[in-house]
This record gives sequence, structure tokens and C-alpha cells, in this order.
Amino acid sequence: MRGPLRKATLVLLTVGGLVTVGMSPALADESHSDRHHHEIEQTVRVVGTGSSVQIDRHTIQSGSIHFAVRTTNPTAPDGSGGSQISLWKPRHGASVRDVLRDLQDEFSQTPSVAAKGTRELTHDAVILGLADVVKGYPEVVTEFVAPGTYFLMDLSNPPKSGPPALTALTVRPAGKNIEQDSDLDSQVSVRATSSDRFIAPRDWPHQGTYTFTNVSDTLHFMAIQPVKRGTTDKQISTFFSGPQTGPPSFFVNGPGGGNDVVTPGRSLQVTYHLPPGTYVLLCFVADDVTGMPHAVMGMHKVVVLH
Repeated sequence: MRGPLRKATLVLLTVGGLVTVGMSPALADESHSDRHHHEIEQTVRVVGTGSSVQIDRHTIQSGSIHFAVRTTNPTAPDGSGGSQISLWKPRHGASVRDVLRDLQDEFSQTPSVAAKGTRELTHDAVILGLADVVKGYPEVVTEFVAPGTYFLMDLSNPPKSGPPALTALTVRPAGKNIEQDSDLDSQVSVRATSSDRFIAPRDWPHQGTYTFTNVSDTLHFMAIQPVKRGTTDKQISTFFSGPQTGPPSFFVNGPGGGNDVVTPGRSLQVTYHLPPGTYVLLCFVADDVTGMPHAVMGMHKVVVLH
């Protein structure tokens, strides 16, 4: 629910510190039946515009779902654009209005209010990703979705006033042979921790599938942002700890990706295809105590995609 590096840099300055759809075999039609397991796979095709979300089906059955996510929102010269698409539902006892109020708090530029928003969202909502994508570089997010009424929103271009546009998705109890467990292999495992750190390998394939697991007690997401070759985490820490007078010297324009906010204890798989190069993993969720973005507190990791 927070933007990529360039957008976050602009926020820090303001606060003063504060593939193609056929890229993966996961994109099976809902009528496809695995020859060996006889399980029916379900796919929801998701398109973000930067401010709203369109889906090709509004009712599915509970199980392991493939969300094929892409955006029609072009990337601007300053690096903004694309889509930041979230999938969530209110927890028992909370309402949609409660979650939207919490979200407004989490985006506050007053640290104490932002921290309160993160605590509220953790308490009031189950948030299941989905994906942060740019035009021409879609992703497939695979994860288990329980029965309930969910909502999708795209916060790349949030409204200046009023709530974001919501798209409802109804998940019914599973019928016979609906796939419940993912059969995808992941080449990379990433864990987001309570110490606001990413535990992940440095070397990744430039295309494949990673598993993201939030093992912490707060919200996390993971943006994959391209940076210059040779960039180090020390450089990134120095940038965030000092006075920001412009974009970081290590920033480069280029396609990125990642997954959006994930509730504590949840896991998802992301199938991606990005150009080889150096990238940094970032989380800009407001800390639930200080209200500072996690990246400022050290939640970044430089990786190389080969």
C-alpha cells in the first residue's frame, strides 16, 4: 500500500525524513483439470488502471487461486505509475468503513497517526497482497483464499479525497476437486520479520517464482526496485538516514515489481519476469510504534537478478 522508491522518496522529502499473460503454467483456465491430481485450477485475471481494478470473474470457490495481474497505467518519467493492487477483507467485527478509515490513518504524514493506522489495519483486516506491477511486466500471484467477501483496490493513484474505488470478489466454499494447495515450485524464499528485515538470498533468477511469507506481527510488503549496479545496502541506509535533497544517486528508471501488503502469518507465491540487473527489496509500511516507513528503519535488501 506504499509506492515504489521514487514515490516514497518524494514522501520523505515532504515529511522531512519521514510478461505476457502466458508467462506461467499457473494461468490455467478454471475448467483445466490436472491429469495427475484431477484438481480444478481457478484463475482470476486482474487489471489495474492506477485508480481502479477490473476482474474477469466476481465469484470463485475457496482454494489455491491464481491471480494474473497486469496494469494499463503507464510509467511516468519520474518513475511513478503502474498499479499497486491489494486484496483484503474486514475481519469479524470490523466493517469496510473501518478498514478504509484505518487506511487513511496509515497514509498520514504524522508519524503517530500512521503508526496507529498500521495497528488498526493489522487488527481490522485480512490483507492478502496482491501485486505491484508496471505496464508490460505482469505477475501471477498464487495463494489460498478462504470463503468470504473480499475487495480489490489500486492505490498507485489514490483519490485526492474520498475512499478508493473498490471491486468486490465473492469466494464461496469449495466444491469437489477444487485445488486447495499450490503445485508451483518456488526458486526463492523471502521472509519479512518483526525486526523489519527481509531474510532472502542475494542472487535470484530474473524470471521464476518466489514465496513471500510475513513471519512478523505487523504488516509488510515487498517492492522490487531497480538500482545501479554495485549499489549497497549501506548506501541505501545512508540515504534514508540523512537529509534528502533529491532522488537517490543509486536510483534508475526501469521495470520493477513485487507484492503488496500481506497480513502477519500469511504467505503467497509470485511468478515474475524482470530484466537481469541489481534491485533493492523495500517495505514502506509505517512502523506500528514509530510511524516511520520500515525502509527508513532498515527494511531493504539489495539483490541481483541473473
